[in-house]
Amino acid sequence: MKRGIVQAVPRIPGPTSRWPGIALSVTAVMVLAAGAWANPETYEQALQRYRPVTVRDVSVVSSQPSRFLTQAVELHGCVIGVLRSDVETTVLLRLDGGRAVHLRARPEQTLLAAGQYARIVARLAQDQAGVLVFDLLAMTAAQPPRAPSGAVRTAQPGTRRKAASAAAPAQPRYTLPSRGAPQAKEDRVLDAYERAIAYFNPRLSKERRRVIAGHIIDFSRSIGVDARLVMAVVAAESNFNASATSHAGAMGLGQLMPATARGMGVSNAYDTRQNLWAAVRIVRGHLERSEGDIALALACYNAGPGAVRKYGGVPPYRETQNYIRKVISIYLQLAPEMAR
Repeated sequence: MKRGIVQAVPRIPGPTSRWPGIALSVTAVMVLAAGAWANPETYEQALQRYRPVTVRDVSVVSSQPSRFLTQAVELHGCVIGVLRSDVETTVLLRLDGGRAVHLRARPEQTLLAAGQYARIVARLAQDQAGVLVFDLLAMTAAQPPRAPSGAVRTAQPGTRRKAASAAAPAQPRYTLPSRGAPQAKEDRVLDAYERAIAYFNPRLSKERRRVIAGHIIDFSRSIGVDARLVMAVVAAESNFNASATSHAGAMGLGQLMPATARGMGVSNAYDTRQNLWAAVRIVRGHLERSEGDIALALACYNAGPGAVRKYGGVPPYRETQNYIRKVISIYLQLAPEMAR
């Protein structure tokens, strides 16, 4: 992960060639919200005011975006993290079905902390390149759904409504479409990521770029990390060069050190699939240990958790500080709603 001097961040063309360049210092970008229990009374008032439709599978929202620009929805899921900039707060929510969505919050709204299960009332703000962004209207803490202890029998005609309602509802699971016949939405997402990779490494063939993009999307979804953050990390680490080797011996797309690769069960650090699988898991682990603080997580990735513990935060290494600025700058270009 240590690779030497980090270069300046250029503007990156995005899915619609309109990802704006954003220059923000690390201290002004994102930190974990302290978190607090949202007001249940306010939530009940929001239910009465907006009369939201409960959505278990957000693919329904993606398929009918115009409807949900005016129709509020109720979402259930776990708060992954709360990111703050000088002008906006974004809640990352992992839904029961496994998909993550972004919730734009106002400064005066009381938010839950990472790791808490929540019920959300929100309205769709945009659906761009497969990224669902909602405006947060209200939030309250809730109990996560319990998995049924055994198979639930199909209700027979005449079964009492009370007994039926006691059964735990089946939670939807997000299933990626077949690689051979991806859905139109998946094609659009893959194209957007492939174009971004082409900017950093135009020498790669389109087929190769799509393989890398596909792995990043798939692994990020299954492990629970924003794929755009993984893209930013890999761009800063290796410029998407799978054969890259640093002077310190870091290898491959995610620049895994030999000991780290062994510890993650990687037999060939230059193998695209193995390297990215390990890199995404490492990013997730650092985010969990740093309680959602992206700057600290990136410091752990670059300088190591030991250095972060030693200094009680981001180490005073110029390389690490430049690295954090670069990754976050790329991330904000890929995810402009994070800095609005």
